[in-house]
Amino acid sequence: MKVAEQTNRTEAAPGTKAAQGAQKQAEDQKSANASKLIAVAAFSCLVVTLLQSLVVPAVPKFPAALGASATTVSWLVTSTLLTGAIATPVIGRLGDLLPRRRMMIITMVLVFVGSIIAPLGGIVTVIIGRALQGMGTALIPVAMAEMRYSLPPHRIGGALALLSAMLGIGGGLGIPLGGVILSFVGWKAMFWFAAIMSAISIALIASFIPADTSDNKGSFDYVGAVLLSLGLSAVLSAISQGGSWGWGSALTIGLFIAGIVVFVAWGYYELRQDSPLVNLRTTADRPILLTNIASILLGVLMFTNLLLTTLELQNPIAQGGFEWPASAAGLAMLPSALSMFAVAPISARLAAKFGARIVVTTGSAITAIGYIARLFLEPNGGFVVVWATVVAIGVGIGYAGLPMMIVKYSPAHEAGSANAVNALMRSIGMSASSAMVAAITATLAVAHGSGTVPSSGALDTLAIISIAMGVIATLLSLAARRKGEAEIEHTELKEQ
Repeated sequence: MKVAEQTNRTEAAPGTKAAQGAQKQAEDQKSANASKLIAVAAFSCLVVTLLQSLVVPAVPKFPAALGASATTVSWLVTSTLLTGAIATPVIGRLGDLLPRRRMMIITMVLVFVGSIIAPLGGIVTVIIGRALQGMGTALIPVAMAEMRYSLPPHRIGGALALLSAMLGIGGGLGIPLGGVILSFVGWKAMFWFAAIMSAISIALIASFIPADTSDNKGSFDYVGAVLLSLGLSAVLSAISQGGSWGWGSALTIGLFIAGIVVFVAWGYYELRQDSPLVNLRTTADRPILLTNIASILLGVLMFTNLLLTTLELQNPIAQGGFEWPASAAGLAMLPSALSMFAVAPISARLAAKFGARIVVTTGSAITAIGYIARLFLEPNGGFVVVWATVVAIGVGIGYAGLPMMIVKYSPAHEAGSANAVNALMRSIGMSASSAMVAAITATLAVAHGSGTVPSSGALDTLAIISIAMGVIATLLSLAARRKGEAEIEHTELKEQ
């Protein structure tokens, strides 16, 4: 009897093979759970970013299909932009105050509902559906906050890099995938596809994202949310619709002025709140401020790369293009999307070794180099695809480092709202890119056939502006550190 008891104690004692096996099994289980969590969060982020650009190939066909004017149809894109911009800081803040899994599910349910109702009616229904889909962008900062709370320290950097990369990957995949669906099944199938994808995401979140409770005792800033929504609506409407209304029109200028006035009032109000929607003091901290400005520029560079590539490949040879068909030009963005996915884990390892700031700086520099090559080294369409992929790699590396910078310098209890502001900056950058490309190509258009096309000067102008932005983003990210901070930061998140 004593021998048996001694044997049992020996088998259970620390350091024995049985104890070591049990410990390894527990560690393997934790690692598997972490991998599932990252995979589900990444898939969900991919879904919401994919849906933003999925319908873009169908926009030229919507006026005839829905019996609406081109100006009305343009609100299919604008409504998504507006609701995404408004929902991102609001839901990001709610993710700091309420259970994160609940907020992720609510966000994806809105996307699902929008996807279901969009193809059931006319233009108004489609716009409403697209507006609900746009709110899915708000899932990304909540998912990032979940990674910080639920993953072991050594897995956080890679997870944040992957989730951030999804912002570019989804945009790159959406256009060619939308073109394929449109060609073979029709525009309504795009929304049914979106409904299926969002339903799968809801099921995965409910099954694999752990239940949580928020320990943040703050309150939600309703007045701040309303003021921010009004300011964003005014400015982004002017940016996205200025080309149609006229950049010098009273409506466009009036909205810009109104938006600025509202933003000033919002900032004044936020600085006097104990629990603001956005902590402007944190946002104004030098590293976070410079990171957010660099984020705007990288957002511009990412979306300009997409638009410039498709324009250049389709443009007439006489105007600096290569006369590729629209379907081939759309598929040419696939290497860019895949490259952004590939560099995410590499960027995480580089950030662990050299610091997130160096990663963002490197990515911005590569982006600028890619645009320089686009301007001077494009003997054929294949080189356009190559340099577009180089730009995408640079943006992917930069995107991977951005959330790590935000996590490093923001308080833990503001992780959701801080990443929401950063995601919003990238969204503003993408909307500014769309307006910039539209304005320049329209101003520098030339006659071709029965219509007009962008001139070679317009394409070169966009490349030159992008080079300048890439250089500025490089300098800003290089300077995004506190005074006295070491040149090479060790960014292991377990030390924060």
